Amino acid sequence: MVFATSFAHAAAGSTRTQLRETLRHKREGLPQRGQRDAALDVALENELRALQARCIGAYCASRGEYDALRVLARVGAALEWPWRIALPVVQPAVRGMRFCVWAPGQALREGPYGIEQPVDCGAEVEPDVLLVPCVGFTEDGLRLGYGGGYYDRYLEHRPQVLTVGLAYDACRVEGLVAQPHDRPLDRVLTETRRYLRAASKP
Repeated sequence: MVFATSFAHAAAGSTRTQLRETLRHKREGLPQRGQRDAALDVALENELRALQARCIGAYCASRGEYDALRVLARVGAALEWPWRIALPVVQPAVRGMRFCVWAPGQALREGPYGIEQPVDCGAEVEPDVLLVPCVGFTEDGLRLGYGGGYYDRYLEHRPQVLTVGLAYDACRVEGLVAQPHDRPLDRVLTETRRYLRAASKP
């Protein structure tokens, strides 16, 4: 599948808040969205099959994000579940989040920020691989999120966790300056590319 060429968005001259709004609008208005999602499905499936993971942290897609859960469930079933799936439960009072075991078909409810999360967090776990949604990203793994810092705080003391960002080509940014709390992603998958951070795990 050939997609219309996407050029990186220049960060210069924009605040992070402005960048988020611009990139969210670009994502929500992407042409060929179904085909782009299908291409990202293939990229993610290839990545999942190559991973040696016991527990994969994922997310419930919102605000135009790519939905990774359907691929994660399908590949997990095909491989006879070598891993568990965990979803985040956000704790706004302490500005943190924890991950709870979840299986396809189990109930979800709307949580903080309108994002679905497990109804029953029966078992809290620590994922060894974390799929991370991106509003924007750079080729070297710098992620632009929604500004809450939840992923950065979660990963701050967990350097062993392999992080895989999921995004669209149109959300690539050039010239984004890292902030002290930013934790670069180990790799980023889009509908056409696989970006590896130079210092990331193989």
